[in-house]
Amino acid sequence: MKDLSYRTVPVVAALPAASATLAGVIVRLSTDNKPYWCDGSAWVDLTLLLNSDARLSTARLTADVTNNTVTLANATGLAIALAANSTYAVDARVMFQTAATTTGIRLTQTVPTGATVVAQWNTPTSLTASTQANQRAIDTGAATTAIDTANANTLACAELLIITGATAGNCQIRFASEVAASNAVIKAGSHLIAHKIL
Repeated sequence: MKDLSYRTVPVVAALPAASATLAGVIVRLSTDNKPYWCDGSAWVDLTLLLNSDARLSTARLTADVTNNTVTLANATGLAIALAANSTYAVDARVMFQTAATTTGIRLTQTVPTGATVVAQWNTPTSLTASTQANQRAIDTGAATTAIDTANANTLACAELLIITGATAGNCQIRFASEVAASNAVIKAGSHLIAHKIL
């Protein structure tokens, strides 16, 4: 058997007419440097197939969101739509700051009515320490009690498993300051990646 591990995809200046003879052939078009696959009747841009996985959804925060109360509030823009009767694995990457070294942050999530959620949040309090919060329901989890540097970007991460019931809705990240009248800020660029498990 031939070793095909180093086989290169042929580069063409123009796509030939699709035909049954070319079915299964992959070429790279020199004008756009994209791979194309012939299905026997048409050429398919493989980069479009890679970007259209309906099981994957993302959300990215485009502006900072501030909460200076101890009451949980939505991190507006940091939510992903969930279909009814489905299972999702969600990864959260939340960049945050607090206004003082004596101010912590509380991070949690809410999900559609009737859904089951379990989550594990890892929220750093310094470069070498963190608070783990294992959550079995919405709007739970403990706040951190401090941060080593005020107004410094810090990354909290979470893994969530969500099983929706008959009601569709959003997985919404929520947060609060640990200290009233002291800002906790979720920074732009924070994001969610949800994988629908089929």
